[in-house]
Amino acid sequence: MNGQGSASIPGEVAEQAMHWHLELQEPAVSAATLAAWMSWRQAHPLHEHAWQRTQVFAQRMQDMRSPGQRPLAHAALRQQPSRRTALKQLSLLMAAGAGAWYLKDAALVQDWRADYHSRIGEQRRLTLADGTQVQLNTDSALDVAFDHQARRLRLLRGEMLISRSPRADSRPLWVDTVHGRLASTLAQFNVRLHAELTQVSVYQGSLSVQPALQPHPPLLLSAGEQASFSRQGVLDRQPVPPVAPAWSQGMLVAQGQRLAAFLDDVSRYRRGHLACDPALADLRVSGTFPLDNTEKIIAAVADTLQLDVQHFTRYWVTLKPRMA
Repeated sequence: MNGQGSASIPGEVAEQAMHWHLELQEPAVSAATLAAWMSWRQAHPLHEHAWQRTQVFAQRMQDMRSPGQRPLAHAALRQQPSRRTALKQLSLLMAAGAGAWYLKDAALVQDWRADYHSRIGEQRRLTLADGTQVQLNTDSALDVAFDHQARRLRLLRGEMLISRSPRADSRPLWVDTVHGRLASTLAQFNVRLHAELTQVSVYQGSLSVQPALQPHPPLLLSAGEQASFSRQGVLDRQPVPPVAPAWSQGMLVAQGQRLAAFLDDVSRYRRGHLACDPALADLRVSGTFPLDNTEKIIAAVADTLQLDVQHFTRYWVTLKPRMA
């Protein structure tokens, strides 16, 4: 052992290692890219440790997806106690010694288990058995369970827009997240799952919000209202325009948004790391941008604000002050 075997990998280093892994999957890798990759590995022992962890992780995922070599995957998909055991082993495998990997690894496990999921940069439209229309935003995962009592949806990750069909019967529609439950009859609403809270916006009809650990009666939201809630309770309630979100039309809208926050939004629709120099974080961005090409969004914002776009790799992009 080199002393790093059980060390936690900082988030930034973990992301760099993953981006190098992606970069080297390209069909033609230049000599300059190979030299930069080796230079990065040799720059710090943690870099090499992160790189080795990336290779182990990638190989394990490949093994699970290869025909004839998927005993763990098969066990996890069976409706038996072995499924829970296998998933626990898989989660421990991917998280061991590197807590910074947790969110990315959990996303892969969710996609593997979920009834429906969308890829990064994809918006996916679904029609459920009762006619309910669901649109998944980028990098989202959803489970669906209908029974005699209710229609149950569970948002595991990401964001979705729901439009109930007028043909649906009287069974309630329940939408669960880790933070609580939403219940509606006929409503159009958007649900976004964050790490610490769930945000819901209502565009038509009404729904109730019941945080998981709150004993009080549920909060009723009507069209034109938005609320955020944690497991403990409702955190805020405010008005929202009663129109479907821009992302559902393939657009990203900013109105005087901080550059750092805007880049966080854009990064949801592309692979890799996207950020700006801390000195630029409070610059303001306004405009309407098509989501089908995030490189054009980055270039347009950089041109408007007179910034330079620095590519560490194609997956690691930083906006910097423009050099005179």
